[in-house]
Amino acid sequence: MDIQALLDSVPTPDAAHMADRRKFARRYTPVFLRRGPAPRGEETRDESLQFEHLQHLTKLQMLGLLVLNGPTLIEHDILGVSVYAAELEDARALAESDPEVQAGHLTVEAIPWMAVPSETGSA
Repeated sequence: MDIQALLDSVPTPDAAHMADRRKFARRYTPVFLRRGPAPRGEETRDESLQFEHLQHLTKLQMLGLLVLNGPTLIEHDILGVSVYAAELEDARALAESDPEVQAGHLTVEAIPWMAVPSETGSA
């Protein structure tokens, strides 16, 4: 990938444009899911919990509370990452209500974050 050519293909934002983008900044809460202390048990129950976990996350996406979500693609301490459009305590509560977390298979680490979404309409 030619990064410089990519960057040169769009105009360089001036100070006014950068200041204008600040109005699009919003608070999010990234949540990192790590392996929990509870051992995995019966395969059928584990599969059922995984399905309930995915249903839980899908519902949160349908409600607009979960912006991005998915597993990590390498062997890592962090098994999954979610970005909630919610304040810290609400996002933590939503993540901790996940069936896999409730079963002790996953733990939750939530941190407050601020970002400007890519699709702000201010190109």
